[in-house]
Amino acid sequence: MESIKSIFRIGNGPSSSHTMGPKIAATQFKERMPDACSFK
Repeated sequence: MESIKSIFRIGNGPSSSHTMGPKIAATQFKERMPDACSFK
């Protein structure tokens, strides 16, 4: 059985569930498109 800390991570802000998703998506986008300066 995995520990609770390996399943859930504490993120930024008062509601980490709302900040971790966009942060991960932005990181993945930046890795895939390193020359992009913005996204609309």
